[in-house]
Amino acid sequence: MLIDERRFSFIPPNKWNTLSKQDRKLLGSYKSYYGWYKRTIDEIDKMKINLEKLKMKKENYLNKMKKLNYEIDHLRNDYHFSWSVSKLKKKNYYNGCISRRGHLPKSFALGSPKLIEDCLFTFYNSNKNKIDYLNKVGWKMFIRNEMNDRSGKGRLRNMIVDFITEDPSLQKITLNRNVLFPIKY
Repeated sequence: MLIDERRFSFIPPNKWNTLSKQDRKLLGSYKSYYGWYKRTIDEIDKMKINLEKLKMKKENYLNKMKKLNYEIDHLRNDYHFSWSVSKLKKKNYYNGCISRRGHLPKSFALGSPKLIEDCLFTFYNSNKNKIDYLNKVGWKMFIRNEMNDRSGKGRLRNMIVDFITEDPSLQKITLNRNVLFPIKY
């Protein structure tokens, strides 16, 4: 069925009074619905135009981000790092390593498990939550989680980011258990 104004314009409005009360009511309802229908169609058309404008904006932003992506890629290489702990083959001694794309890895001594645990328990002695967590997961997982905390609240991760800001190569920075967990005597 074709919906348009001609469906009710065949009788001039000044002749509506000659119609029965029921027909006037039906014709009035039809005219009201037609008005709402027409406004809805117009609104849909405006929304389609706005949608096309928004799609063009989105595409423009995406193109600008692609161009800027190349300019900030060095920040990803500098600040995106992974952390690992490895045990020496012939000793009960552990080293840490920070690895990043485009940079030499930064290795450093952590010590024996006993030294590492003593250092961690002493450093965090006033933080019951950290001590409980350390007891629960062990020192390796504890340090790994502290290093991988990307919330911005992780002390170790923030420390490494500060070191990278100071020296992006990390070659002039001294790292070891005592630097990461300084104990004041």
